[in-house]
Amino acid sequence: MNLYQRLVSRAMLLTVCAALFGCSEPNSDNSTASWVKPNVLLIVADDLGYSDLGIYGSEIPTPNIDALARSGALLTNFYANATCAPSRSMLLSGMDSHQVGFGINPSAANRLPVLRGQPGYSGNWPDNINSFVNQFSNSDYYTFMTGKWHQGSAAEATPYARGFQKAFYLQEGGASHFADAAGQTSAAAVASYFDNGEPVDELPNDFYSSEFYVNKVISYLDDRESEDARPFFGYLAFTAPHWPLQVPAGWLDRFSGAYDEGWETIRERRTDSAKQLGLIPQDFTAAPLPLALGSWNDLSSAERRVEARRMELYAAMIAFMDDQIGRLVAYLKASGQYDNTLIVFLSDNGPEGNNIEFGLADNQSWLPERFDQSYENMGRVNSYVTSSRGWAHVSAGPLSQYKSFLGEGGVRVPAIFSYPGRIESNRKMQSLMSIMDIAPTLMAFSEVASNPNFEMQGQSATAQLTGLGNTNAIRPHLAMETYGNKAVWSDNFKLLWNWESDDWQLFDIQQDPGETNDLSGTSTALRDSLVNTFNDYAQTNGVVILEEEVGYARYPDQVEAFNTISP
Repeated sequence: MNLYQRLVSRAMLLTVCAALFGCSEPNSDNSTASWVKPNVLLIVADDLGYSDLGIYGSEIPTPNIDALARSGALLTNFYANATCAPSRSMLLSGMDSHQVGFGINPSAANRLPVLRGQPGYSGNWPDNINSFVNQFSNSDYYTFMTGKWHQGSAAEATPYARGFQKAFYLQEGGASHFADAAGQTSAAAVASYFDNGEPVDELPNDFYSSEFYVNKVISYLDDRESEDARPFFGYLAFTAPHWPLQVPAGWLDRFSGAYDEGWETIRERRTDSAKQLGLIPQDFTAAPLPLALGSWNDLSSAERRVEARRMELYAAMIAFMDDQIGRLVAYLKASGQYDNTLIVFLSDNGPEGNNIEFGLADNQSWLPERFDQSYENMGRVNSYVTSSRGWAHVSAGPLSQYKSFLGEGGVRVPAIFSYPGRIESNRKMQSLMSIMDIAPTLMAFSEVASNPNFEMQGQSATAQLTGLGNTNAIRPHLAMETYGNKAVWSDNFKLLWNWESDDWQLFDIQQDPGETNDLSGTSTALRDSLVNTFNDYAQTNGVVILEEEVGYARYPDQVEAFNTISP
């Protein structure tokens, strides 16, 4: 950006700043305090469900994340994509996932002939689109990331090509959380880590992902020379609580016995808590559990023991991640940086409930050959434990479905904005917001100009976050497609494709977030309007309309079983 563009951009953004915050140019005669560019800390959890935090109704203690929510705004209608790589492409670009080649995870697209050669599924960003982090770097921000990348391995797809000046990252979508770096499938049996561009041959013996990533963030901040007055942009991409479910030794029994009552009871408690917190209507009835899931009481005592252990480990991963976030916030406060730091926390998609251990790649045969899958080793080094669909329904809470599906449980996720003095504390923001909207929102807060080579599809939520009386919608609608699943959100309503009936359903998700009462037969005009909205979205973004659901690691009864409910 040349000097003229910088000056014009600054003048325009100062006008926005003055309107939003009452700030003015430094040294202005009318100025009582000069405006300082904020630090930005973007924290992303991996596969965290809507009801998995205390502030959203969970029994899992997350006091540090809850404190961030109370210090700022808790979003109740925030949507990510339904799966990891597409969500991260939307987050980093401010665009729909198809616009940057991530219509679904590239590995899944490669197995489908109909998607080969389609730009929206190539796994390669177009040359004219780059990460919004580049704009922060060009605006004299100190930029760094640590954690999960999952946006490609080519030189033009690394964090450095996307604007980060420093990075320690996991290239793939998941791995062991310990130093053994075991991969997710036999095809990628060892995970790939990089430290400032160099492959990491060996992780430290005491490596545990959540702790190490936070250590790196703190070290990057400590590494700044004393005269370096640049604000920072940090991206902390946890791999928790993504499978395999593993925790440090001291946390293995932290939740022993907490889930022995089973998924129906825990889910009911979370639903009641969500009502008490004002997140769902008091008269709301949660989406019934699918008939195919079966009942907790139908399991044998040995099966219940293993299932309860899964959730104990999952809860421990979340609680440990919260503990590490608390450590980072304490560092920011002790170093005098907290008050001028905009902190954003979100999850990249809903909780995992697919058949990972027995239905992903050749895991059914590879896992028992490669790992110690005994009950005694669950959660330790050399174990490969995943959540199950019963607990995924608990993590989604009152919502339906989970990761990789477009039911609310797959895409409505926790999101928090905290910025002392700029965002009012203890707010609940109900506006429809997409993960695409994060980029323009952070850029507006920070006076960072947009990339002139493309126009983001995301919308800034700065005015809504800072203006208590602002009831304007952030976006008029949101549409998504993944693995053949299709949906549109507009105001209080949602259009969702149903594979069992091969037709669209319509729900009032403000009153019915569990998607139990189909209104398509009585609100035909609205239904038809939203169908047109989806068709326009698909044409604009290069969506390939599939004739079947093509998600990964499906249980044989999974897709249609969501709609066959227990009595």
